[in-house]
Amino acid sequence: MSAHRTQVHVSAPRLTRVDEARRIVLAQATTLGPERVRLEDGIGRVLAQDVIAEASLPPFDNSAMDGYTVRSADTAGASREQPVRLKLVGKVAAGQTLEREVNRGEAAKIMTGAPLPIGADSVVMLEEARFRDGIVEIRSPVAPGSHIRKVGEDIPAGNSVLTAGSRIRLQHLGLLAGLGYATLPVYRSPTVVVLATGSELVNIDEPLAPGKIRNSNGLVLAALLRQLGIQPLDLGTAVDERVRIQRKLQEAAASDVILISGGVSVGEHDLVKRILRDLGMEIFFWRVNMKPGKPLLFGRWRGKVIFGLPGNPISCVVCFLEFISPFLRKVMGERDVDQGRVHARLTQSIRKKEPRRQLFTAKLEEDQGGLSVTPTPQQGSGMLNSLAQANAFIVVPEETMRLEASDLVEVLPLWGD
Repeated sequence: MSAHRTQVHVSAPRLTRVDEARRIVLAQATTLGPERVRLEDGIGRVLAQDVIAEASLPPFDNSAMDGYTVRSADTAGASREQPVRLKLVGKVAAGQTLEREVNRGEAAKIMTGAPLPIGADSVVMLEEARFRDGIVEIRSPVAPGSHIRKVGEDIPAGNSVLTAGSRIRLQHLGLLAGLGYATLPVYRSPTVVVLATGSELVNIDEPLAPGKIRNSNGLVLAALLRQLGIQPLDLGTAVDERVRIQRKLQEAAASDVILISGGVSVGEHDLVKRILRDLGMEIFFWRVNMKPGKPLLFGRWRGKVIFGLPGNPISCVVCFLEFISPFLRKVMGERDVDQGRVHARLTQSIRKKEPRRQLFTAKLEEDQGGLSVTPTPQQGSGMLNSLAQANAFIVVPEETMRLEASDLVEVLPLWGD
């Protein structure tokens, strides 16, 4: 009698929608508390409280150019044919003051940035005056306030300069220095460890043996972290052996966040997920409805947040931009965790094969006052050349299967915001 065999179909784990996965990730992000840093070390950090101007900027009325400071009423009717003649009573340079008032019928020479003397209310440009024998001849009238930078016209005292949750950028340094902020209250940056797994990996300066590839993921992840103002600890690589990976994880356990690339898919040698589960990791989700980047793993172990990233280079970058960057921005106290995303006009049609959120490597360019975006000729999660040609990703939602040329699309810039 022949035996009947029953086939058992094991369904694959449900793919977590991207929006749901982002919600889960951001729910685990809490700021790490404030600290003070020197202004020159503040670029890339996030303010922990509002910065208020304790003094006005500029702090006094000052001259916007070299010339003669006068009472404007004295220049009424002045012309080249009939100049107004004023007595020169002094000179004031930047950093100095005139120890007397400018009275009617008088003028003082003044340099750019010098404080306006008492009594004067305007500045005559050098080109509109002539000096000889102690007399300044004014050749054209000036209105009150001419060529004067008024106290507080840049920032009045008491105004908010930057609000808590703002990332400090290079363009802020001059303003903050001008207001006397030698130190700033910022949120502490998390400590982040980067580890690449895979027996096929070698360091970038090593020769390639048969079957080997160089570790690019570790380098790219470290660079992306530095763009956020985080100095990562790179643990290098670990071969696909349980003991080696566990040893690296023990090294990483002192950090706040652990980023592991490779070993999170379903292959025989994908050990990372199994090892972390055996070590007691709380897994919040594994695999997202996204291409590239589906095998993303997210959870906590020993109180540390762990992201298990796919080993393919573009998948790794996509997961960083979609999930890790928003998470770290929130941990660092930043209000706008998706800063940098833009919309642009698509230059050619795009088709998808399945209802997943898909990100296409693309070139973002300025075009007639707006932005246009073009997919790179080749698309693939392992194509480093596609990534090298791109400066952005086109983001296509799960349910959208086709986009036409001239459609307005969401774009995620690649390097910086």
